Amino acid sequence: MYLAIAVETKQHPRSQTDYRVWYLEVDASGTVVSVGAKTKQQVVESLFECYRRSGQSNWRAFPKGAERSRPIELLDFVCMNLFDNTHFGDLPTLSEFQGVLDALKHRLELRSIA
Repeated sequence: MYLAIAVETKQHPRSQTDYRVWYLEVDASGTVVSVGAKTKQQVVESLFECYRRSGQSNWRAFPKGAERSRPIELLDFVCMNLFDNTHFGDLPTLSEFQGVLDALKHRLELRSIA
């Protein structure tokens, strides 16, 4: 399962619907096995592959202010709420998520390389 935890949006107004999603890959026992980033297109491709294999989404999102994660579905990509920074909700930015990590005193840092 993939848990979307942060978003990296492009600054140019025309490119705001192009974003990268930072995620945690979690195994069946709930252990985090990797941290990564995918483009919006790669998330959609991953969703299609998951639907082909299992018939359901293996992506979840933890939007700002939410107490629970929610599934990311293909229908989320049909339109985009103008008040959200992704098609499936308002995720924390990288700096906001880094603030959470700092508060947890994990000394982990997520930043874009390219």
